[in-house]
Amino acid sequence: DRERMAEGVEARAAEFRKVMTMPEGPEVEDAMYAIATKAAADDAAVKVSGWQEVLKTLHAASVDDQFVPPVVRVDADGKPVGVVKDGDVVVYWDFRTDRAKPLSAAFLDVPFGGQMGGLSEVAAKARPDVTLVTMTHYDDSFNASPKLREAFNPAEPLKDTYAEVIGRAGVKQLIVAETEKWRAVTWFKDGRRNLGYEKVSDDGLFRVEKHPELPIEVKVVYSRKVAAHVEAPQMRAKEITEMLMQGVRDGVPDIFTNFANADMVGHATTDASWFDKTVDAIIELDNQLGRLVPLALENGYTVMITGDHGNAESMLNKETGRANPAHTSNKVPFIVLGAQSGESFKLDPEMAISDMAPSALTLRGIALPESWDRKSAITGDIKPNKDRKILRIILDGYGLNEDEYGNAMAHAAKRKGAPLHMDAWMHDGADGAVSAAAEASGETCGYPQGVSGTTEFGHVLFDAGRDVATDLVLIDRAVAKGKFASNAAFGEAVAAAKDRGATVHCMGVLSDGLVHSSMHHVEALLKALREGGLEGTQVSLHPITDGRDVPGDSSPTFIDWLEGKIAEIGVGQINSLWGRAWGKDRDNRWKRIESAFRSLSEGSAFLHVQLP
Repeated sequence: DRERMAEGVEARAAEFRKVMTMPEGPEVEDAMYAIATKAAADDAAVKVSGWQEVLKTLHAASVDDQFVPPVVRVDADGKPVGVVKDGDVVVYWDFRTDRAKPLSAAFLDVPFGGQMGGLSEVAAKARPDVTLVTMTHYDDSFNASPKLREAFNPAEPLKDTYAEVIGRAGVKQLIVAETEKWRAVTWFKDGRRNLGYEKVSDDGLFRVEKHPELPIEVKVVYSRKVAAHVEAPQMRAKEITEMLMQGVRDGVPDIFTNFANADMVGHATTDASWFDKTVDAIIELDNQLGRLVPLALENGYTVMITGDHGNAESMLNKETGRANPAHTSNKVPFIVLGAQSGESFKLDPEMAISDMAPSALTLRGIALPESWDRKSAITGDIKPNKDRKILRIILDGYGLNEDEYGNAMAHAAKRKGAPLHMDAWMHDGADGAVSAAAEASGETCGYPQGVSGTTEFGHVLFDAGRDVATDLVLIDRAVAKGKFASNAAFGEAVAAAKDRGATVHCMGVLSDGLVHSSMHHVEALLKALREGGLEGTQVSLHPITDGRDVPGDSSPTFIDWLEGKIAEIGVGQINSLWGRAWGKDRDNRWKRIESAFRSLSEGSAFLHVQLP
């Protein structure tokens, strides 16, 4: 009987894996939605020994944690358990904002800045009337909803960012990225706020936005329509390069860009056998840098190249041989090319990526704002010029690692048969480059000690010009000072459960990756709800499996931890789960987002399971 039940899960997993490997096109999203919202044809629940059995079966079919489709607990009659209903409270325990926006918008019925699309008419009509408690300030737009409660708003938006300072000085700017990184180069780079860009055009491949007052233009190319970026490791690097080359030819004085390949393909390499896909991504980056940088230098640009964190330089675990798709705490390259006639540059060997904005402002001869406390990492003979042409290139997920094992950059150089352009600039001083290994992680960059950097906060640092603490650090301090349990938003959730019989639903990424959430915060949340008088199934838990900031098959370990805390604290029951590629999609793929939303609001699922 157990073998028959396992075969039921295996068959569904194999079916989903076929969807995952579909060629690029809009049909991918249709197929993912179809399989994620409809359980087996006879709608029979599969009896399993625990959530771990489901997850391990999916892993065996090469479905990693980030793509785990919605799985919902049902009772003996096949009715979904723990569905969100009118009057309930939903607590979103993630502190990171960008990927938390879509589901928040779905529950609040308030679009976030930059939202395109939304729930289908059917899903929107079934939207439960709930109070949403967010761990931090997810989006300015959400504050218009009376249903929103923010547990913490620890980090005020930053003003006087680099883009604002030079914009007020009349320096024209161009920002280029693909949609996967659009919020990084806008919301986060702009100090964790909506700066007010307005859409000018959108042809379905390219979108153009402009600021109504500052001379800033944002050009975005839509990311490829694939289930995972290992299916198209070139991503949009070529299209980004061509937009940048046009900006260079036009002589735009300040250009900022993000290339996502090393990060996004690295994250998607959750199976060691896919390692060559990350190598492909690095080869593509090298090809595009070889087109872009020489053109920029020919046109008189000073070029800065760095990373926001490590990733692709350490893709395999040396002890186990398994894939390691997570960020690393390795330092990142920081390269400066294009000193003007009569100039000579030196870089501070102890620099951090947060020194980028002061360095660029110093090259422009513009005084650093009083709120900035970082200094220029560039010294030497500098001829300041407000109108200097500067190109800043961010290679997302591009770290430094001398060990060749699992190092996609080292393997790309071997395949090329010559040093990569980055290596030639970094190590050989080619084209007059100066370089340093820059810190992008840990306490120097506002994270807890030893914690790896992130794309989003890295981009905050690129334009902040000052030391900034992450929300993770600030909430940790609240826990340490005993202010977490007394938080008014959590108290309101407890009162709702007591006074009107509401269920408190808690959801968020469950892992120790410390990029989106903290298990320390999850434990503190459960304790706060229990101390408020809630118990058992008054709290419905909906963990989101990670697989990008931790190994792709590590979710059973975290489910074990959560079940242990449920037993220890005496509150909560896990009623559904799904991977972060669904409800936490940040690329406006609303069929994925709706799949997760409907699992919460209706109990629709890829798989219905009965647990002991």
